[in-house]
Formats: sequence, C-alpha cells, structure tokens
Amino acid sequence: MKLLFGGLIAVILLGLYVYSVVFAVMIVSQSAVGAFTEGFATTMTTVGGLVSALVIAELAVTKPGEAPVARALRSGDGPALGQKATRVLTGLTGSYLLVWVTVGLAAYVVGTMWYPGKLQHLTDLGQAWLGLAVAAAYAYFGINAK
Repeated sequence: MKLLFGGLIAVILLGLYVYSVVFAVMIVSQSAVGAFTEGFATTMTTVGGLVSALVIAELAVTKPGEAPVARALRSGDGPALGQKATRVLTGLTGSYLLVWVTVGLAAYVVGTMWYPGKLQHLTDLGQAWLGLAVAAAYAYFGINAK
C-alpha cells in the first residue's frame, strides 16, 4: 500500500511538472495563447525541485546497473510480486525517469539555448535541471572525487 500511494503521489507531481513546463515552452514559442502566471511559475519550480529530488534520492540508493525500483521490490514491505508485476513496475520507473529527462532537457534547450531570458522562470529551471541531471548521474553511478 505504501508503494502504491507513494507512486501515485510521484506520478501526480510529475504530471504537474510536465504540464507547467510544456505550457511555458508553448508560451515562449508562441504556440499558446495565455499568460504564464505566478502560479505556473511556482508550480514549475517547486514541483520540479520535488520531482528532481525524488529522482536523485532514488538513484542514490540504487546500485549501478540495477533498475531503480528493484530495491523497493526486494524490501519485503508487501506481498511478493510476480515477474510480470516486476516488469511493469520497472517499465513505469523507466518511463518516469525518461519523462523527467525529456521535460528537463526541453526546459534547458528552449529556455536557455533557443529563447534565453524570454521567460526567466523557464531559463532558470532549465539551468537548474542540468545541474540536477549531473547530480543524478553522479548519484547513480557512485562517482566521487577521490
């Protein structure tokens, strides 16, 4: 139950993040009519930070080469899952990470490279995402300065 509820919250947050970034990209590229309000800005930055923190935290406790969800599946918090359920959860986790990377990269490219400063919140998010993506890679691959 804990895994299901936590997953549902994570998906809702990712949805809010995706929606706000896509809207910002559409505003910047002038393919949407409307105003990028402070509510959108707050949602994009705050929820984006929460989603990124979740990604980094999960990758930090995952062994390199192992699927991020594997640790939770082995934890014994609930009933044992079959191979099909394990594959589904692994696929969902991979999809979550892929969406996070795709949306963050879009924010970086559009907000920093194509339209720098046109919508400062998008520019800032893209730049922050790049640093967080590097942190996620360091966390997952266990790279340290030694």
